[in-house]
Amino acid sequence: MSVLQEAVVDVASVLARHARQGRDLRWTVIAWYAEAGRPLVPGPGVVPEPAWPAVREALLWAMANSRVYRVLEQARTAAGATVEAERDAGRDAFYTEAERAVAHGPAGPPDPAALRRVMAGRAETAVVRGEDAVRRRAAVHLAAAAGMGSGEVGGALLIESLAALLPHLDWSQAAGAAQQAEEDGTFGIGMPNAATGPLALLAAAGEQEMAQARARAQLLAGVGGLRLMYGLLMPDTPALAALRTAIEDTGLAVLLDQMLPLLVDPSGVPHALAACLTPQFQDLADHVHELLAAHAQHSLFTGPGSQHPTAQAYMETWVDAVRTAPVRRTKEHGGQRAAGGPGQGAVVRPYRPADDRPLASGATAAVPVRSPPSSDTRARVRRRGSRRLREPALTNSIREFP
Repeated sequence: MSVLQEAVVDVASVLARHARQGRDLRWTVIAWYAEAGRPLVPGPGVVPEPAWPAVREALLWAMANSRVYRVLEQARTAAGATVEAERDAGRDAFYTEAERAVAHGPAGPPDPAALRRVMAGRAETAVVRGEDAVRRRAAVHLAAAAGMGSGEVGGALLIESLAALLPHLDWSQAAGAAQQAEEDGTFGIGMPNAATGPLALLAAAGEQEMAQARARAQLLAGVGGLRLMYGLLMPDTPALAALRTAIEDTGLAVLLDQMLPLLVDPSGVPHALAACLTPQFQDLADHVHELLAAHAQHSLFTGPGSQHPTAQAYMETWVDAVRTAPVRRTKEHGGQRAAGGPGQGAVVRPYRPADDRPLASGATAAVPVRSPPSSDTRARVRRRGSRRLREPALTNSIREFP
């Protein structure tokens, strides 16, 4: 009797999960690599590793053809132009494409605490409007600074953009330093180094270094997933609450939340790996690992103080909570609209990562999430040879949740 080897069966299982008719095989390789090394369920084995040369080729191809990287390259091309007319035309093209890319990109995962209130039927009827639009404009500013130098946007706008994307950090000292540098004429001197760009980081990484970056990304995504599951009514325990508080105290919890959707979509995997190749994310992953070890000495779910003695009891409680949650569904284009106070259900649209696949892969397109910025937000003024976006007030209006 002829029997397939276990390794062949494992590879066939991976291909069955990720291969799609008409899908470029390089996306399959990336999706396979993202889960390689994880335990197989059920069974004692782990997901096998794909061949490294195929992985490296797929990651470089995906990054080089991603919309994010193309926008960054447009900025660098504009900054490198020696003729003023070409430089101005390049800037205009960059801002147009960057605003389009950001407008059609993912809205990002929801705040876990706010999501939990929505799931429990306690959604606020009004919150500050335009927070998502502010974050998207901030992303355009950071792309301009990364591609054309921080002097392109100026110190005040650069710090304001960083604060919009990482609002739980104290930026007052950085703002003062940026203002002083502008007064001294030293702000924004020098051009961005292309060797530190995402494509260069992926190209320079070897097999072991990339595997370490993947482990960091999986760790950050896993802890970010715990935060998201809290928003989806996962029963809380003393250990989970303490871990969540420790993560939030870092001021960088949003980075963990964003790592999860990057890893579950092949188009986001190269960006997650490139980020985790940087020293900043290495330090963050090390710190999160220490926090996890400190708070998970006993089980996060069934340890001391938990009301659930077994994992089965914990899951049964969670399933019951989701089943009885006062969340009503709607057929109104999957829209999001607040339902009001306690006891009333709230409409929720699940997070959908953007399809940032290269245009060459065939019939793929980004998922629209918000309307593009208005022409007013794209107005630019010249100041010392730079172009900046005029910023409207950030807290002028309110909107219905979310």
